[in-house]
Amino acid sequence: MLKFIIRFKTKAQVEIWHWKWDVLECKEDEDVSEYAIRFKRIYKRIDPYKSIPNRIIIRKFINSLFPKFVKFLTIIRPVNLDKAIEVTLDVETSQKVKAQKQDQAYIMDTIEELWREVHNLQTLAVKLK
Repeated sequence: MLKFIIRFKTKAQVEIWHWKWDVLECKEDEDVSEYAIRFKRIYKRIDPYKSIPNRIIIRKFINSLFPKFVKFLTIIRPVNLDKAIEVTLDVETSQKVKAQKQDQAYIMDTIEELWREVHNLQTLAVKLK
């Protein structure tokens, strides 16, 4: 497929691919896995012979993510794009797990609070009889 794209690409297509590359950013409602697929698809089209240095590709990927990922990736300094994607997916997963745990804790606190309220109402109902 890539050979076909390289052979039959037009100047207009190349311009569109480069424009997409220039404005490429992870969307707010997009998972990192979806973004990584989109990133790689556009990257393969603008650099089919992999002539852009690896560090520039990694920097482009990192800088197009949300700030919460940039901090971790700057510290870890991945050596290639696949490692950068892997680390970003790990960070995203850990943040989702943390958010779920916070949601579960909130739900448990709410249930406990409601249970106490029901108990207080039952006690009050017994006293009023």
